[in-house]
Amino acid sequence: MRKRFGSCVWFIASALLVAGCGGTDDAKRGVAEFRSRAAEKSYAEIYRTAGPELRQGTTEEQFERFMTALDRKLGAWQSADEPVWNVTRGTGGHLVRLTYQSQFANGPASEHFVWRIESGGPTLLGYQINSTLLVTQ
Repeated sequence: MRKRFGSCVWFIASALLVAGCGGTDDAKRGVAEFRSRAAEKSYAEIYRTAGPELRQGTTEEQFERFMTALDRKLGAWQSADEPVWNVTRGTGGHLVRLTYQSQFANGPASEHFVWRIESGGPTLLGYQINSTLLVTQ
């Protein structure tokens, strides 16, 4: 009886863990697409496909100027460690936050993405980047 109870607890804990991290693969695919579009300087496409939360915070022109400045100051994205992630489900939907320690051509930066996972895939809600190069260059 004791062994069966332990197996049941392990099964429930495993199921909760898998359910809790659901969406991280979708969000990582969203980041890969973001990086591909940024490399192509398709900033308008990033903006157009972003969620209303991002678009309400900035105009398309401001977003394009921001991304152009990032490219000028940081250079091309090169690599990143596996992200730190956080998954939440609530009235705002199924949200996945990914934080990367990234390496760009001119130096390191910390990138923070917020994605809403919907039936059609990930939708970008927010993008923040921190680097001393943004202030010193």
